[in-house]
Amino acid sequence: MAKKSASQKAPAKKPLTAKKPATKKPVFMKKATPQEAPASKKPVVAKTKPAAATPALKKTELAPVMKPVFEESVPKPAAPVVSAPTPKLVMKTGAGGATSLTISAQTSAGAAANGNTHPANILALVSSGGWPVTELTKDHFTLMEYFEVPGQQAPFSNNITSFRNVGTGAYLLQVKPINGAPWRTGHHLAQILVSSSDDRQGQCAAKLIIR
Repeated sequence: MAKKSASQKAPAKKPLTAKKPATKKPVFMKKATPQEAPASKKPVVAKTKPAAATPALKKTELAPVMKPVFEESVPKPAAPVVSAPTPKLVMKTGAGGATSLTISAQTSAGAAANGNTHPANILALVSSGGWPVTELTKDHFTLMEYFEVPGQQAPFSNNITSFRNVGTGAYLLQVKPINGAPWRTGHHLAQILVSSSDDRQGQCAAKLIIR
């Protein structure tokens, strides 16, 4: 076979141009966190600062309260206590301002009985403000009988046959029916009125029982 001509020879290879080395991008390494750290490495223990001692709580300082200042009055010396003498009871006298009399009475038939004319007894006590009245006489007493007992012929009104002032505010009176009439059995009701010379007055009721 005839040899291929030079023109038919395989195309000449292009000369290889030197390739530029590829520029590598810088790789930024991430800091390994404790979680990302490789197992082979010892775990990084974060050093913790010791907690500072908690300062003692200071007492809250209150602002001083300004109080108004008052001048204290100097106490006056107490007046000496003078014991007053015990006042004596002075009885008021005279019309309009007189102290009333207190009268109480008790009765007893004594010797008086149905059909006779013996006197019956009356004890009268007279006082004023708690003090006995001792200066009365028979004329200061008025005696009135009411509600006549059946069969009684006459009352014993103002028929005081005996009078005695004991001197202690007690007065002893004896009474009997007027006109010499005899007593009759029953309850004889009476009113005793007393009026002193200085216009003091009092009264009470009394019941005399005749059997």
